[in-house]
Amino acid sequence: MRRLLIGVVLLSLAWPAEGGGTFALTAETTRAIVTGIDHAANLDYARARAAFGRLQDLPGGDLLHPFLDGIVEIDEAIEADRSEKEVATVLDRFLTRIEPIVTRGEALLESSPDNPDLLLTVGVMRGFKAVVDRTRKNYLEAYREIRASHRHLTRTLELDPGRVDALWPLGLYDYSVSRVPALLKPLVSLVLPTGDRERGLDRLKRAAQEGTFSAVPAAVTLARILSGWEEEYAEAVPYAERVATRYPGNPEFQFLLAFLYSETGQTRQALSVAETIRTALEEHQPHYPPEFVPRYLQLRGKIAMDAGLHEEALALFRDAIERRNAKLEWITAWAHTRTGMIYDLQGDRDKAVASYQRALEVEGRGLAHETAERYLAEPYRGRARRPDSRGR
Repeated sequence: MRRLLIGVVLLSLAWPAEGGGTFALTAETTRAIVTGIDHAANLDYARARAAFGRLQDLPGGDLLHPFLDGIVEIDEAIEADRSEKEVATVLDRFLTRIEPIVTRGEALLESSPDNPDLLLTVGVMRGFKAVVDRTRKNYLEAYREIRASHRHLTRTLELDPGRVDALWPLGLYDYSVSRVPALLKPLVSLVLPTGDRERGLDRLKRAAQEGTFSAVPAAVTLARILSGWEEEYAEAVPYAERVATRYPGNPEFQFLLAFLYSETGQTRQALSVAETIRTALEEHQPHYPPEFVPRYLQLRGKIAMDAGLHEEALALFRDAIERRNAKLEWITAWAHTRTGMIYDLQGDRDKAVASYQRALEVEGRGLAHETAERYLAEPYRGRARRPDSRGR
């Protein structure tokens, strides 16, 4: 959810001046928000709050500040891996804070129904509220907010096709709804607009390329989608490079970039990023806790595996499993699954099956478990690599 939070901030720059007739976004307001966005994306929450705090003395700050500050509070709670109860409290507090802001925005829309800036802003806010409502299992409220958000954002583009920033949330919506299981699609179509995978990807790519405020969140979204469900690793590399370079203090982007370099056969580059991660762990840099050590070891094992260094990879996976911790059990599942994949490549089916079964015994449910199930049914035979976006 963190990437969505950052994106919502980026899309929320346009807020109506008092009265709602015109938008008064000053250069000073823009600088404060953009600065806060960059600090938040780099996980520097104190500086993000300081930047957003300056909005209190600027036009529209009585609305902008509580909204953006609430987003930072949620992001920080998730990043700090607080307890489920603590995160729930933060989410509920956000819903309480945003409700009057959404009400105010809708009231302004009644007097200015064709103001694309206002439609964009309220649409994004209601979309984000839907995410939080869904997380808190307020399902009916979430559906209501999603529909309103989609309606406002669609209307934004009807009024002004050049508002490319509206394409990021709409593209994310299109893609997400397109992935709803087939059995549930008839039910979903009764309450929500239909989604479209290709349209969603096209919208995200245009937002990443042309967006004023949505370029970064769209790039993050594409890096995740292309490296995950789509398995288009080479296409994901430029997006991951962009955010990893811009936000070096965010370990999620560093791990993703190293993974993608490895997947596209760029071993030297993957090892270089992995070395940066190792140094950050050894120096106890912010947001690189000791719990990340097995994650680093699993990453190094993946790089070795992709490079064909199977014995080195097996040793690293064993080390990652031995240093497992409850916070990153999905890493343990991946270490077992990839161990099984190597044994399959070596022709030792019994050991492969045992490794896949150990992966399934790890608590949780994720892509590692799905991969283990796939190769329990049919042995892993490797895959042909696609060249990366630069032909290597």
